Amino acid sequence: METPASKHFGRYETVAELGRGAMGVVYKARDPQIDRFVAIKTVSLWGQEPDEEKEFRMRFGNEAQAAGRLHHPGIVSVFDVGENPENRDPYIVLEYVSGEALNKILAREKKLSLEIALQLAIEIADALEYAHAQGVVHRDIKPANILITEAGRAKIADFGIAKLNLAHFTLPGRVLGTPAYMAPEQLSGEGCDGRSDLFSLGVILYAMVTGHSPFQGNSATTVCFKVANREPVTPSALEMTLPPELDAVIARAMSKDPEERYQRGADFANDLRQILTLGKAGSTTTSVRAASATATKSAAQRTAANAVAHVTAVAQGEKVVRRILSKAPLRDLVLGAATVVGLVIIGAQTKLLVNSSKTDVSDSAAAAMAPPVAAQPVAQPVQSAKPVPLPAPRSASKRIRAKTPPVPKPVIVPTSTLDLAIQHQFKDATLYIWIDDKLALTRPLHGGTQKKLVVFNGVRGIDSESLKVPAGNHALRFRAVSADQSVDMSRTISADFAGGDIKTLQITFDKHNATIKLNWE
Repeated sequence: METPASKHFGRYETVAELGRGAMGVVYKARDPQIDRFVAIKTVSLWGQEPDEEKEFRMRFGNEAQAAGRLHHPGIVSVFDVGENPENRDPYIVLEYVSGEALNKILAREKKLSLEIALQLAIEIADALEYAHAQGVVHRDIKPANILITEAGRAKIADFGIAKLNLAHFTLPGRVLGTPAYMAPEQLSGEGCDGRSDLFSLGVILYAMVTGHSPFQGNSATTVCFKVANREPVTPSALEMTLPPELDAVIARAMSKDPEERYQRGADFANDLRQILTLGKAGSTTTSVRAASATATKSAAQRTAANAVAHVTAVAQGEKVVRRILSKAPLRDLVLGAATVVGLVIIGAQTKLLVNSSKTDVSDSAAAAMAPPVAAQPVAQPVQSAKPVPLPAPRSASKRIRAKTPPVPKPVIVPTSTLDLAIQHQFKDATLYIWIDDKLALTRPLHGGTQKKLVVFNGVRGIDSESLKVPAGNHALRFRAVSADQSVDMSRTISADFAGGDIKTLQITFDKHNATIKLNWE
């Protein structure tokens, strides 16, 4: 058996094994023709049906060729494709990136600083903008496919083969793709486009800034249910230092409706750049405070100078009055008295000016920073309004006649929410649910062909439903009947429900074995 050091793929000689995944093994190899290191990703076709294998081989070259046209600093380049002569398994030769996958960094660090997370998300969004403009959609954007170079730059890996992995490469018992990062339309088997990649990027950004996945669950069924039906907690609720603008950007990127998401990676990147710029601008707070203090000091100096001027005028006026009183006759004394009255008014105005100086000083910083405001007209004095007479109290007899009997308050019964994540193998069937022998739900179940599903193998359909259950202990009965009446299965369980609680129940209908599996989350 060959060791990784001696294994050859065409002219490429492997040096080390970098990792293993659902598709195969990734090797670090050397290209002797140009003396450079490359990464070789193998694709195992073990267990494939002949028709599926033939289709895969036909599409493999086309997809790799499309990815090979992508030349962007944020995308891992595709150099070559080939087949292993021993087992004819195809392989793809990629640019070797010396660094670490983002999922390993998050597993170690839990979360990243806001500035680093925003910068990485901007680089990924720019790379997706370029790829989407070339008509190439990734379809499996997740932290494991984001490589962080030694210089701290983000590069997207697996362009071209991700589509083959998810849509045309199914192995029994394997869950391909990561449901927690996939858009709702991908989980339901609908067509996806570049907006699906942007949804995945929004999930990655959420995880980078909070350290948590927005859609968590103990099974793929529960995660898929939450992706399709639940709105995650806002990032700032988990990390209070995050700006509220980031909540809006992530919510738009992770919208359930593709029409409400970012339509282009460039728009996503531009909004993130604005948040990054605002974060850096926060460092100018010190200079703003210094300018505010300078404006406050200048206003205080102006107010003090005005007060001194008024006091000086009053003192000069008093000297004049004393000179007039010492020399003037009676007529001049009358005129002097009038002058004194005028000076008293000036003194009163000066006192008012000095008393208001504190308010002027405290508001001077804001006045210095604000634009000039037009002068307002002086309000005329308001005459005191006449008191409005109160209505005479009603007599006791009238109060008695007007009194009505109290209305009894309605009794509010607390309820619990039951979320159902339904996994079935029916093309057409009907689901019935009883709560304590009372029919609570009748729902049709419809499934598609197996090839349309990208997450669950051997399952024809995925549905979800929510029920309101009164608080207390209740017996729940589930029954599924196929459209042709050939399958009729039921099961009953008992559970306690608390008011305001939310329970998630996984229901798996296995029509081949006529069984129903119920698992609480």
